[in-house]
Amino acid sequence: MNAARWKKFGVSYLFLVPSFLFIASFLYYPVLLAFVHSFTAWNLVQSEWIGFDNFKEMFSDSSFLKGAGNQLIYTVTDVVKAIVFPLIGAELVHLIGGSKTKYAFRTGFILPMLLPGIVTILLWQNIYDPNNGLINQLLTMMGVDDWTRAWLGDERTAIWAIVMFGFPFISGLPFLIFYAAIGNMNQEQIEAARIDGANGWKVFTKIHLPFLIPQFKVVSILTIIGSLQDFVKIMVMTGGGPGVATTNPAMIMYKAAFGSSQYGYGSAIGISLFLVILVLTLFNMKFLKTDY
Repeated sequence: MNAARWKKFGVSYLFLVPSFLFIASFLYYPVLLAFVHSFTAWNLVQSEWIGFDNFKEMFSDSSFLKGAGNQLIYTVTDVVKAIVFPLIGAELVHLIGGSKTKYAFRTGFILPMLLPGIVTILLWQNIYDPNNGLINQLLTMMGVDDWTRAWLGDERTAIWAIVMFGFPFISGLPFLIFYAAIGNMNQEQIEAARIDGANGWKVFTKIHLPFLIPQFKVVSILTIIGSLQDFVKIMVMTGGGPGVATTNPAMIMYKAAFGSSQYGYGSAIGISLFLVILVLTLFNMKFLKTDY
């Protein structure tokens, strides 16, 4: 940096130093520390270097492999839920006539974002309650008592009960992203397509969907990151059970570190998740480029 530039911007750079120090201390240093401890048997009292043993244990652990399979189900379904249903909601609200009506529906979709996440989790836990839960009560009223069950306590249904959490899946952030993008589309181009005979379906498939590809990328990568990091919902609703039917790597990491004091093993799982997220993010940035 030359002297003239430093003289002009030096004070501004100095004001940035505290921010970089905080970022380095509370973001980058913990990641570096976790990377080092992933190669150790660390229980907060003593640390012994064991090389790749934690990673070998991780990939030979049947519960971890089951959790990885569960995570694949969670991630794929989370991406589908984050794209399909908010997109449908955004399209339908955009088609509604009248600004006040649109505003009312937008507000209705966004209001649930104000609720603390734990409230929603507990609400759905009560919906699945085997004794007084809404689902079993409705099935009883319909005269199909044989269909009632402990939805979160049955290995056959527990993971799908987790997947159905949040129905109808119109999350506020993806909805806003899609709605804003649809509102910013070239309306003259759309009107020209309608004059040429394009119906609503062709406008949606030929104009809207290609235009929304950048938004699909943003929503999908944010959803993947959130899905890989999420364990609170699973911990509250099932604790990873019954058995390991609903567990995932983040849940196993939490239990290993804070339940069994295997901080080295937990660090190894955390670093593995970090690498998966990093690879998926880089793939999204480098190989899924668009011209929009």
